[in-house]
Amino acid sequence: MARRKRKNKRKPLRFKQICFKLTVGQKAALDRYCRMHNTTTLRFLRTLVMSQVERYRPESHPASMVTENQLGLFDDVI
Repeated sequence: MARRKRKNKRKPLRFKQICFKLTVGQKAALDRYCRMHNTTTLRFLRTLVMSQVERYRPESHPASMVTENQLGLFDDVI
């Protein structure tokens, strides 16, 4: 009997690698900042990038269109 394969539940994440160079002074300042704020270099850079590019992401859901005739069943639920 052939065994069934289990279907993957999630779509795998895809990552892209980015490489850039820092001067010795910039690296020292980055390390000092990370030590003072108790974080890692990678986590710090990720938060910086995410805060800057968040506004450029495409809208994932279109704006919901509510018409005048739509019933409001759950508007006044207590």
